[in-house]
Amino acid sequence: MNVRSLTAPDTTALPALEWRAVSVVAVLAGALFLARIDRYLLGGDELYFLAAGRHLSVSYADQGPLVPLLAALSDQLAPGSVVALRVPALLCTLAAVVLSAVMAREFGGGRRAQTIAALAYATTPMAVMQSAMLSTFAVDITLTAVIAWLLIRWIRTRDDYLLVAAGFVAAVDFQVKWLIPIIWAVLALGVALFGPREMLRRPAWWLGSGLLVGSAVPILWWQHAHGWPQLAMGAVVRDEQLATASVLAAPWTMIQVTGAGGLLLLVGMWAGLCAERFRPYYFLIPMIVIGAGGVVLAGLRPYFVAGAFPGLFAAGAVYLVDRGIGRRTAVVGSSVAALATAICVGLVVVLPLPASQLRQPTDDYSQIHSRSVLFGPAGWDDLVTAVTESYDRVPSAQRDDLVLVTQNYWQAAALDHFASDLPTAYSPNRGYSYFGVPPDDATTVLYVGVDSPSTALRTPFTETTLLATLDDPLGFPGVNRGVSVWLCGGPERPWSALWPDARSLRLVDGTSRNGQ
Repeated sequence: MNVRSLTAPDTTALPALEWRAVSVVAVLAGALFLARIDRYLLGGDELYFLAAGRHLSVSYADQGPLVPLLAALSDQLAPGSVVALRVPALLCTLAAVVLSAVMAREFGGGRRAQTIAALAYATTPMAVMQSAMLSTFAVDITLTAVIAWLLIRWIRTRDDYLLVAAGFVAAVDFQVKWLIPIIWAVLALGVALFGPREMLRRPAWWLGSGLLVGSAVPILWWQHAHGWPQLAMGAVVRDEQLATASVLAAPWTMIQVTGAGGLLLLVGMWAGLCAERFRPYYFLIPMIVIGAGGVVLAGLRPYFVAGAFPGLFAAGAVYLVDRGIGRRTAVVGSSVAALATAICVGLVVVLPLPASQLRQPTDDYSQIHSRSVLFGPAGWDDLVTAVTESYDRVPSAQRDDLVLVTQNYWQAAALDHFASDLPTAYSPNRGYSYFGVPPDDATTVLYVGVDSPSTALRTPFTETTLLATLDDPLGFPGVNRGVSVWLCGGPERPWSALWPDARSLRLVDGTSRNGQ
């Protein structure tokens, strides 16, 4: 293949998109992921998305409005359906599988390269995680990959509508996470450093950038009006990730999310730097380097760089096919593919493990993620039962002005979802704290939390009575372990005054991190 100029569009015909082979990979992966889509109980964040969907807003303290909107739509179309709630995550995962093949085609790869790229993404533990539950990262990963593909395609075609489309997708992605403006700026930096600088001179680039900026206006207005909580969330996310896995453990964490397919990612990185056919795409290097550096050096979550996976898998697949797959390479490649597939299938079939296999208590915050992956969320029934029974014990005369307040947002979201007979839950934690403030004339509180009422709500009460304690030794921290239910009367300050002081972005779950 002749290497074209970095400034002139390439009119060379691309290989055909191998829909049959790619569809087989996507359909098999989709069937595998769909078979277990409702096996995990609803997660705390999923319950929160459903609650946020009942309080639709242009922005939230910890995320954009798109995922809560998806949750609200699923709940309208199929109320209570776990499958409907998680279908968007599954579709985003399959889209990333197809994108891997499409990018391989864009790089000039034929049937073999396209199939390898699609299979590589489909068999990563990341794909298993991405499809398992509705999450912001499930959507963000795929949208970021779409942006990369549109810009890669522009390099070949110089069709300026692609730049506008990329800006539109970035604007949509900004409704998911605040990461995309940084990625967009880093992409612009890459173009400025490595070219083609012509991209930055196109009106279409600036129109696309304008779409991204315009989409930020209502979000930034909301954040300004509420004290910029999203900015503070950055430090909270970093602390949570470092509590889950230290910076030194970041390489091992990356291996966990890429699996055996991580070898092809490394090949893709090497190819992007050394193979002549990838020189026009050097503008992507800063995005990959800065993203990987943020994960390894700054303790950011591994999926922050996962939007680059489809492109790297595609580059690695095309590079290997270009070099020729001899007998030895074919044996090694087949072995790696078989191992990656076995790991993927094994994770889907085995997880979540039955609760009867849980032997060790979850004492430290670093154990929560692994427990969630291995066993899934747990304890919602216990929490709802304890709070419902406690509410039934409250004298009827005190229920007229009673409010239900929880210390963390998982508890509030679970009670609102599973216990419709209880009063609406309030919580000063994360985004829930902006859903509403208890009325000032509410003098009776049914409080649910890890810490004492006065500690969590930052105000003394004239009367506090412990009604129930949930402390299953093998329970889930903050759900059915280390949680108490209190009946409180006479808060010293009105709710409108104490609520801003009680607000907290950190998830308090009673583990060792919270006691430090």
